[in-house]
Amino acid sequence: MIDPKTLLERAAQLADQAKGEENQGIRERLLRMADHYRDLAAHETWAHENPPSVGGITSVLATRSAR
Repeated sequence: MIDPKTLLERAAQLADQAKGEENQGIRERLLRMADHYRDLAAHETWAHENPPSVGGITSVLATRSAR
């Protein structure tokens, strides 16, 4: 698991880098990358707050083996 704080820090770095970028294509790419890092941070936060249960994993595995 990646620390969401680290991902958010990287997103902020990319957004700051984009502010100083003159090339519009590169600026947009940096901003998309920053958005991606924010999305990853949100996912990691959710995953940390909602760990999978043994029962949930067992039910998924049972469903797959029944096919």
